[in-house]
Amino acid sequence: MIDHVDRALRTSQNAVVGLHPAIDRIIQGLTRAYALSWISSQAVATRLRHDAPIHPARLFWVDPEAIQRTVSWTRISADRKQDEHARFRVPNYRLAGRVFGGDWDRRDECFAQSTIFQSFVDHFDRGVPWEQTAFYEESVAAIEKGATLWDCQTLAAFDDRCNELDRLYERISTEGYKTQAELNDRTHPIAAVDRLYQSIWGEIAVSVGRDGELVFVDGRNRLAMAKIQELDVVPVVILVRHSAWQRLRNRVARGEIVPAELPDDIRRHPDLVALN
Repeated sequence: MIDHVDRALRTSQNAVVGLHPAIDRIIQGLTRAYALSWISSQAVATRLRHDAPIHPARLFWVDPEAIQRTVSWTRISADRKQDEHARFRVPNYRLAGRVFGGDWDRRDECFAQSTIFQSFVDHFDRGVPWEQTAFYEESVAAIEKGATLWDCQTLAAFDDRCNELDRLYERISTEGYKTQAELNDRTHPIAAVDRLYQSIWGEIAVSVGRDGELVFVDGRNRLAMAKIQELDVVPVVILVRHSAWQRLRNRVARGEIVPAELPDDIRRHPDLVALN
């Protein structure tokens, strides 16, 4: 049932986008309301199940180099979702605040091996034109097969997208890395519920593996740029926590484990520091 609602909302958005501003706003409002209701229900569920609090939209500032492995797709194709771990193929709001067991944090895929990261290095570090990167070639091939990538359904739209990436890279370089809230406050303040929604969708998203490893989920453009520019820290949201990691957080929250007794890298983990 939930999957049917998700598909219906996404299909409606794709079908009516651009038809009329009022219709766009209605569909976007319905999607946002549904996503926020889902996130809120998960927040209530986690409070009942776990002693250590989980705040789905909380920002954590982390070293981008600490994010190495990924459960997200590494290549670009019309069926790129098949590249992801099965549990992570749903929209981000369906993952926010969840606790999963299993082997999802033990995959061998590395962010540095992804098409986007390697192509961004070629373009931004080595001056290779977009048209000569694997990112461009694979994206155009997928669009020609009927895929919609980053709201692009035509080559012209994708070229505009590449120009936007150039502007984003320059803004980060000259103005520093901005959170979604900071970017929106430039134009007008937004409501708290909208900040939550935009954090889940707009910030770099990671999950935490059983040993505390930060595993990439979404926000590949921003993470790639942060790595290339060698930024010290970037804001991220944590979507999923491995059940073993959450058990450790619960024991710390209950006082059964004293953080000072943990290894330094674990004791200083942002997801544990937040419990102090």
